[in-house]
Amino acid sequence: MAWNISAGAIKNPIPPILLIMGLVFAGLTAYAKLPINQLPNIEFPEFVVSVSQPGAAPVEMENQIAQRVEAALTAVQGVRRVNTTITPGNTMVDVELQIGADLNRAVEDARDALTRIRPDLPADITEPVIYRQDAAAFPIAYFAVEAPSMTDEERSWFIDNDLSRELLAVPGVNKISRDGGVDREIRVELDPERLTAYGVTADAVSRNLRALNADLPGGQAEVAGQAQSIRTLGSAQTVAALGEMRLTGANGQSVRLADLGAVTDSASEISSITRYNGQPVVSFAVSRAKNASEVRVFDAVEARLRQIEQAHPGVHIRLIFTPVNFIRGMYESSISALLEGALLACIVVFLTLRDWRATLVAAAAIPLAIVPTFAALQLFGFTINMMTLIALALVAGVLVDDAIVEIENIVRHIRMGKKPYDAAMEAADEIGLAVVATSASIIAVFTPVGFMGSQTGQWFKEFGLTVAIATFFSLVVARLITPMMAAHFLRDTGREEPKGDLVEIYRSALNFAIRNPWKTLGGGIAIFIGSLVLATQVPMTFIPRFNSDSVQESVEIPPGTPLAEADRAMRELAARAARAPEVANVFTSLNGSEGAATSGTLYVLLKDRDERRHTAYWVQQQLRPLLSGYPNYRVSVLNNQGGSRGADITVQFVGDNPRLVNAAAERLASAMQRLPMLADAHSSAALQRPELQIHPRPNDLARLGVTNAALASAVRIATSGDVEQNLPRFDLPDRQIPIRVMLRPDMRANIDTIRALPVQSTLGPPVRLDAVANVDFGLGEVSIERRDRERAVTVMANVVRGDIGSAQRAVFNLPEARNPGAGVHLATTGDTEQMQDMFQSFGSALLWGLLLIYGVLVLLFRDFYHPWTIMTALPLSIGGAFAGLLISNQPLSLFVLIGLIMLMGIVTKNSILLVDFAIEQMHKGMPRNQALMEAGMKRARPILMTTFAMAAGMLPSALGWSVDGSLRQGMGCAVIGGLLVSTMLSLLFVPANFVLIDRLERFLSRLFGWKSRHDIIAAAQAAE
Repeated sequence: MAWNISAGAIKNPIPPILLIMGLVFAGLTAYAKLPINQLPNIEFPEFVVSVSQPGAAPVEMENQIAQRVEAALTAVQGVRRVNTTITPGNTMVDVELQIGADLNRAVEDARDALTRIRPDLPADITEPVIYRQDAAAFPIAYFAVEAPSMTDEERSWFIDNDLSRELLAVPGVNKISRDGGVDREIRVELDPERLTAYGVTADAVSRNLRALNADLPGGQAEVAGQAQSIRTLGSAQTVAALGEMRLTGANGQSVRLADLGAVTDSASEISSITRYNGQPVVSFAVSRAKNASEVRVFDAVEARLRQIEQAHPGVHIRLIFTPVNFIRGMYESSISALLEGALLACIVVFLTLRDWRATLVAAAAIPLAIVPTFAALQLFGFTINMMTLIALALVAGVLVDDAIVEIENIVRHIRMGKKPYDAAMEAADEIGLAVVATSASIIAVFTPVGFMGSQTGQWFKEFGLTVAIATFFSLVVARLITPMMAAHFLRDTGREEPKGDLVEIYRSALNFAIRNPWKTLGGGIAIFIGSLVLATQVPMTFIPRFNSDSVQESVEIPPGTPLAEADRAMRELAARAARAPEVANVFTSLNGSEGAATSGTLYVLLKDRDERRHTAYWVQQQLRPLLSGYPNYRVSVLNNQGGSRGADITVQFVGDNPRLVNAAAERLASAMQRLPMLADAHSSAALQRPELQIHPRPNDLARLGVTNAALASAVRIATSGDVEQNLPRFDLPDRQIPIRVMLRPDMRANIDTIRALPVQSTLGPPVRLDAVANVDFGLGEVSIERRDRERAVTVMANVVRGDIGSAQRAVFNLPEARNPGAGVHLATTGDTEQMQDMFQSFGSALLWGLLLIYGVLVLLFRDFYHPWTIMTALPLSIGGAFAGLLISNQPLSLFVLIGLIMLMGIVTKNSILLVDFAIEQMHKGMPRNQALMEAGMKRARPILMTTFAMAAGMLPSALGWSVDGSLRQGMGCAVIGGLLVSTMLSLLFVPANFVLIDRLERFLSRLFGWKSRHDIIAAAQAAE
């Protein structure tokens, strides 16, 4: 009677009706406001420190910057790992924190630590920048600006000025990032012979311009009784005037800037090239604000871009790629799957009860439970995203479960001859504890999923809590609304309980199981062992391959390749990719530094889904032979399934000795290339790039009064210009543009010119560079990786045959992986590490779920024994789940593990219905075996109804027809397989186990002198 709150709702229906109306209204209001995004709003427990030093080689930055920054950041509280990537001119230090660490405090501590070591870092670095990793930072769309009448510089400024100003005014837009194009610059291209003739160095020219060409404040004065501000106006008004500016040479004579070289209003050197179908474009990416909706922001951006096009004739802004189409399709398909699953569940109810009124009452539970869930999502700051949508699709069949149990019991009482009102009162009281226990089990299972303590677990906070919230509202509806509707809406149909051969077969099987519990238990154990054997045959992966709208290819370019030559290669590769089937367009992005290409990416955009017959993965395999034959260029697929490197398998060799680490990585990469299941196997141990190396001669430096700093500054400014923060500026009406001082391009290509560069001396006129240093050709590292203050090299590969789990085992079993050599150890990263983290996290969540289920059942049943009876049915579901995966050819993945956790709760629900009924009958004085027979015969139908209803609800997910169908397909197949098998077995196994647990309880009671359940029941009956 304690659980019969339904009686109050039946007697006084107005309060529950008002309650559910308020919840539904709140849910509908929240639904209209919830952002629709691809991923949850996750603030990763990590931050990045970026330090730039233009022109610096990686090995120099490692010694002078990276090691000092790492040492300072390691002392920050809560640091778990420090990963560093060093490329020419840039150091990126990624600091990963322990789960639960205070990110705000860690960032502030890191800022203080960098401030303390700033005097120890090179003076010419840019100030270190700290930023946090945020899922919302990924762009929501990429566009290209096509304007034949504009130059590259004009298109770039159009994006930086006009487009950025317009788009940043759109609500929800956070950032506009340009790729490709050039910036406007005033270029002073010096003639080295004139520098020598006038006794001037390149760095002196840049330094003088910074001091002379500037408007500066000059204080204030009071003239004629009026306060006057004083300004020093020294900047040139035109480029011609800038050329007339006079500088002072080493011998004291002045010289015009124009006499030292050409002064032109030009553009910066090209450092990146973007092309769309082979044609040059300037592209830009749009990023949203953290709490904005990707779909709504994208729609608003597109509308604003159409207005910009109308205001600027001759400008066409083309959409290159956006994940929003996938997000929109995922959202629409998830809602469709939810509705289809609910409809199928209702059809199951109708076919079982043959009563349209009862079916309508059960069907009402789905919207009444789901709609209020949206209000809770808004309250917790969640969004409509991949995880919450999968949660709602998974829970579709579960939401009707409680209502089915209630309505079936009420209909059964009606068919016993009771009036609907009386039947609802008695049936709701009878089933109340079971309904509360079953929903509490689901909530107990999924609440730990929402708080998994790992980086992978952060993605599932919204998932686990969404399932728990929806289940809670399902319980509210089942206990308040369903009995109330049944009491006032159902009619007495007068039909008898259906009988048939299946009923008699089950009766005989149940009788055998109860009388032979040890044999039944042995059969259950055999099935469980068989399930474990079956599990070894199921392939494993981290995230299933889904059919995306594009294929991304990374292009490794030979070090030292000029940008123009690399661009020709990228155009050829793009042309080859365009010939592949199902390809619509190809976008290429080529990045460079110091005149050489550093990296390239091919974005192969596919036809619309309804226009192609094959998946993106199939297109990947077609592209591999097309793109693999270009000399000296290595093309690798970047998978969009997750992972920091975009590869299926990612491991790292770590050690103090760079030579040993590189050698170990190359050996493993070579061994992986021989595995037929892998492709694109390579290591990040980069090839060495060609360098001009300047070796100062200390004796000559001292004799001629030249410092190493003056030597380096003269060379850097002459060949690439000063660092960004030190560049002189030229004032325009609307902005300032940099003045870059450097040698003429043709002179920079001549090593003799480099050797003859004038270098400032402290003793008098400049001296030639080769008078104090040797200039030779050499080789240097292109990039350096570090992990926890040691050298690291990453080895990557993609799986083209079999599953990722088997491929990982094959890689770790290679001798090159098991024995990397002294001073080197193997560590996981990327997808490989995330897969290990996934199983550990879900194992912990599963354990907590089991403990919470047991605790809930003990509290509800006030018994420590028979909760074990209920939970022993859980292992029976494993075999069915793995059988479902094998039959549907689906791998064990992240989402399948979610389904297995859901399966725990569902199987527990079925067992609760049997055990609760049997215990109630025993309390009424019925013998145990007879009570179990009665429980099996009376509860078999609602158990089968809920099982088939939930299976029907999961059917749209299992069929995988939607945009994101591959993500949910394995989950659906596992849940359906586990449901069907465990239900059939638990109808026999749970009663048999009940007998054994009951015997155990009696034995322990006699052994320790405790009161058993039977003693308590007998005492209660005697008192009556």
